[in-house]
Amino acid sequence: MKKLVVLIVLASLLVIGCAQKETKKEEVIKIGVIGPMELKFGKGMVEGAKLAIEEINAKGGIDGKKLVLVTRDGKLKPDVTAQGLRSLAYDENVNVIIGGFSSGIVIANMDTIAEIKKVWMVECASPTVTKKIAEDYKDYKYIFRLEANSSTFAPSIIEGLNLLREKLGVKKVVIVRDQAKWVEDIDSQLKDLLAKNGYEVVDDIAIPPDKTNFDDVFTVVKEKKADAIVAMIAHGDAVDFVKQWKDSCKVPVVGLILPAVDPNFWNETNGKCDKLIVLAPASEVPIPINENMENFLKKYKERFGHLPIAYSAYESYEAVYAFKRAYEMAKKNGEDPTNSDVLVKYLEKINRQNPLDGVRGKIAFTKNHDIVVGKGYVVNLIFQWQNGSMVAVAPISTGELVW
Repeated sequence: MKKLVVLIVLASLLVIGCAQKETKKEEVIKIGVIGPMELKFGKGMVEGAKLAIEEINAKGGIDGKKLVLVTRDGKLKPDVTAQGLRSLAYDENVNVIIGGFSSGIVIANMDTIAEIKKVWMVECASPTVTKKIAEDYKDYKYIFRLEANSSTFAPSIIEGLNLLREKLGVKKVVIVRDQAKWVEDIDSQLKDLLAKNGYEVVDDIAIPPDKTNFDDVFTVVKEKKADAIVAMIAHGDAVDFVKQWKDSCKVPVVGLILPAVDPNFWNETNGKCDKLIVLAPASEVPIPINENMENFLKKYKERFGHLPIAYSAYESYEAVYAFKRAYEMAKKNGEDPTNSDVLVKYLEKINRQNPLDGVRGKIAFTKNHDIVVGKGYVVNLIFQWQNGSMVAVAPISTGELVW
């Protein structure tokens, strides 16, 4: 009988112990990050989210709960990303997912999100994402974008080109662009705007991501007597493109060259990016354009020993704080922020009337979950590489464009 009592007591203690462990698990808020972890874009996502999480935890977490970072490597493949998203949802039960990278990857996995019903704060540019949200809000409402919609890129590229025209009288241009979904969505828009602004497109060259020799591209530029190159390169070999441009082609380059927002790009190109004019979507570049950005860059460098190496770092950092705002608003109003539908409701309240004070500017979401881009909020920034430094030239300026 005594043995039986002892066994019952031990079993009870075991149950209580397990319950206590389970209670401790429930006190943790899990932030999922998914992306191409071998690439700098994935590394930037993790570092940005990690910095925000550490700051929030240092101040007591959210609702007294500690934030924990959980990552999955999407390997820049739709099917692997789908597996990672399901793992974050079903195995880890994260509260929110951040990242993705690449419009093709995100679009291919919108139905995965409709299945798992987890908020996904994505890092991609294609207008197709928000178009699908508008067409099927019920299934796709869980997706929010922290990156600028690529439909805002073309007007900003024109702004940079117009600045250059004031100095050089540019008229004929060659478009050099990625052979990718994100560019297809804006190529026709860019051509229309170029024509309306008095530019003649003498050629439009799509480059595959594995292309490393650009002699044929620059031969076309010379033969067509172009005054400038309008570039849109995110997935292509921007380093070799810029090096070969400087060695063989004297016309200026203006455009969206995502690797060029990396502060290491000067060294990577051996300084051959000098005078390159670059669009930094949503001001995702290490230039202290405001006090918040200045403080963020300082903290980032202190924590990781370098400035953000990819635009994804800014987005993931602000995504964590947007999640925090939504979670706390829901809790304050007596609603359950661990419910994804509730979280969506309160993320939607981060709008033009109630923006988040971010590092790039004021963060607000549109009706279809795009980030607001424009004066008073986040802006697309034109900067130029000058003697090893990044100089903002429009619409916020820290210096002047030179040639």
